[in-house]
Amino acid sequence: MIMGRLDPRTVLVVDDDRDIRDSVRDLIEDEGYEVAAVRHGGEAQEWLLKNPAPAVILLDLMMPNMNGWQFLGWLRERDDELAQVPVVLISGAPEHGLDLARRSRPLQGCLMKPFDADDLLQKVGDAMAA
Repeated sequence: MIMGRLDPRTVLVVDDDRDIRDSVRDLIEDEGYEVAAVRHGGEAQEWLLKNPAPAVILLDLMMPNMNGWQFLGWLRERDDELAQVPVVLISGAPEHGLDLARRSRPLQGCLMKPFDADDLLQKVGDAMAA
């Protein structure tokens, strides 16, 4: 059961690379946001089932156990509230994400690894304003 609330200050980071998770967490927390960080889509599912919906999800595509596309499919089918959470893809493999990100909703775009800190913060801000 989903908690049924939206937490307007929380960002969920889903990435299997510990260095990226830690860097993103530090950047976003420095801007005053709360950050939850998990290693793959399965852990993101578990987190979402126990917590209010985040304001935005930063989602890697290439992960073990449950990749970004599998998680995104689950997210969109879960319920109306989760289907509306904006998602920003973070990928080192642009061929897997950029074209689909342009055609999918409510995806808020795609950041290619390595990404610029200012670009990341801009995407988070844009997603929260959407």
